[in-house]
Amino acid sequence: MPPASLLTSPDVAVAVLAAIPCCVVDSRDRIVETNEAFSVRLQRPPQFLVGVDLLELLRGLSVDESRSTGANCFRLAGVDSWIRVDRTTVSPGRDVVRLVDVSKEWLAITTLIAARVARDRLMADAQVSDWRYDPDSKVYAFGGEISLGYGDVTGPVPLDLLRKLQHPEDMAKEDEIRDRITTAGGSAVADMRMRGSDGQWHTLRVFYRAGRKLPSGLFEMFGLGQNVTELAQARDNADLMSGRLELAMAAAKAGVYEIDLKTGDRWSSEQFKALAGPEAMARQALNPFALYTDDQQGAVRKSWENCLASNEVGSLDTRIHTPDGKGRWVRLFTRVQRNSAGENVRAVGLMLDIHERKQQELALIEAKQQAEAATIAKSNFLASMSHEIRTPLNGILGMAQVLAGDRLTDDQRDRVKVITESGQTLMALLNDVLDISKIEAGKLEIAQVDGDLAITVEHVRQLFLPKAHETGLDVALDVDPGLPRTMRYDPVRVRQCIGNLLSNAIKFTEQGGVAIRLGAEPLPDGSHRVHVDVTDTGIGMDDGTVRRLFGAFTQADASITRRFGGTGLGLAITQQLARLMEGDVTVESRLGEGSTFRLSFLAGKSARATVPPPDSGEPPKAEPAPGQVMGARVLLVDDNAVNRQVVRLFMKQMAPKIVEAANGVEALERLAEQPFDIVLLDVHMPVMDGRETIRRIRASGQPWQDIPVIALTADAMSGDREKYLALGMDDYVSKPIDARELATKFVGLLKARWSSSNRAA
Repeated sequence: MPPASLLTSPDVAVAVLAAIPCCVVDSRDRIVETNEAFSVRLQRPPQFLVGVDLLELLRGLSVDESRSTGANCFRLAGVDSWIRVDRTTVSPGRDVVRLVDVSKEWLAITTLIAARVARDRLMADAQVSDWRYDPDSKVYAFGGEISLGYGDVTGPVPLDLLRKLQHPEDMAKEDEIRDRITTAGGSAVADMRMRGSDGQWHTLRVFYRAGRKLPSGLFEMFGLGQNVTELAQARDNADLMSGRLELAMAAAKAGVYEIDLKTGDRWSSEQFKALAGPEAMARQALNPFALYTDDQQGAVRKSWENCLASNEVGSLDTRIHTPDGKGRWVRLFTRVQRNSAGENVRAVGLMLDIHERKQQELALIEAKQQAEAATIAKSNFLASMSHEIRTPLNGILGMAQVLAGDRLTDDQRDRVKVITESGQTLMALLNDVLDISKIEAGKLEIAQVDGDLAITVEHVRQLFLPKAHETGLDVALDVDPGLPRTMRYDPVRVRQCIGNLLSNAIKFTEQGGVAIRLGAEPLPDGSHRVHVDVTDTGIGMDDGTVRRLFGAFTQADASITRRFGGTGLGLAITQQLARLMEGDVTVESRLGEGSTFRLSFLAGKSARATVPPPDSGEPPKAEPAPGQVMGARVLLVDDNAVNRQVVRLFMKQMAPKIVEAANGVEALERLAEQPFDIVLLDVHMPVMDGRETIRRIRASGQPWQDIPVIALTADAMSGDREKYLALGMDDYVSKPIDARELATKFVGLLKARWSSSNRAA
């Protein structure tokens, strides 16, 4: 009889059960009885355990729950250990439940899971995924998504499906690597492009390696794939930019150089070497500054020293040495880089070939100098011609004004009128030529003053009314009620512009009428955009004429010039004056139906609230001469006898006592011989001109050094009046002399002088 087995002994079974935490549960999973180890393990007396639902009890005592191989596992609170619930049925409705400590297993599993999670996260962050390829079934298995946007890649992916996502240009490369590794083994690395779910191409850096050899004789293949799309794009962009830069540098004939300031090593691009040439590069190897011509080396050295001392980019136009000795113009740009300690470590520079451009620039400078010299010569010529023309014109218009005041027959008066109008036409032509010349030379300035624009325009209208009435026309003025009473503008140039437009409107209108509409739009800064519309019912223009209308010396056609006269300068001057006033002139016209010209300009905000005196548009008439003005002692200085005669006749009504002098020397002699009340002084005279004469009068220290002096001159260029006032003149009258203007200024100066004398007394 064989010996009894210890393992089947009831005593052994009891001892084993006593060492293991056990309990018996009924069919409803309620605890029927427990052993001492069970009570100790759960740290609860037996009487508190019997009748309690086992799983509810364990859940109440646990901080975590899981399942492993179909069994419940609990992490007990306080003792920080895991137990597994194992069940054994011993009788119907009765199970023995054992609490098995699985803490070590769970610790190992948790560590493994944590490591895998960390790995997966790192691979996800790096956009890396592992994969495996079975050459027998031609199926890929991916360990995770490689940021291509496809959600489910955990299942098998057939090769044919993967090829549909592959860039056509990469298929042959992928096939070669796959066939080689699965056949002969080995490894490879390549960039492959795959289309993502977003429809865009993604670049993957794929690492291939052969795995185990299959029964078929082929090698399994596995590896990693990393999404490097941004890196590939940056690389492609860098290559593209580098290529573009190379093309641009070649097209611009530019070269780059770099100098290591610590070692003295120098690098030059191929374009730099080609631009400098072999001989210049050989000279530079001996002496860095010998690359440049001898006369340029000092400037280059100074520029280099400035770059070393500052953070600025140095720029210099210089000449590099050429075998013919003439040199070639280049433009240098240099920047010195510093380390964190502020030490110069590297210099980077760019050299541009500007030889042809520089040659053109030098030619332009020479041409500009010649043009400026020509402009000065033209200005001097115009000033001279203005003087020479105005001097005889002064005699013509002056005598015509005198004759107009005499008792004449109607025929004689008509003839005087023809002389006057012809002289005024010649005067207008001269003024137009001077204006267009001053505008082209940039010497015409806009002088804004406070004024009432409505009154200015009304005076221009009044000036042209007689001419309009001669042809049966009326000139109407419509002023916008919202127009400010005072604004800042140049009344002289505004009158000139409106006068030109009004003159043309009347000239080219034979029936109907002319209308002026004046308005302004306020601007945020308080200024106004003024617009003056001059509308006529005249002959009108076609589109071709309108397009060329504002050119100098332009009219509609030759017949217009023959029929209506004019130089064709008026509109050109008007437009340019308007643009100087930050405005313009535009026109709308239809042939045979009339035209509307719109003048616009910028008027500033008035500096005063009060309304200024009316702007008459012409010199005010002389006040009746007071007793002390009659018989005034006048020294008239002019080398032209006709001019002296005109002045005598103009002033005849005031019965002055006039003493004449033909030049400045005679004028100073007359002043020393007898007292005078006023001097009328021509500027251009032989022996001693007016400039030197006024200088000596003001510096004489004699009682007559403060005597009022009016300049009488044919100079009428821009700035002439200011120039003569600065010399010491008290006022200025340009030739041809207007009798009313001369009388007004004559009387005004004398009244001011005697008023001052009376106050002093």
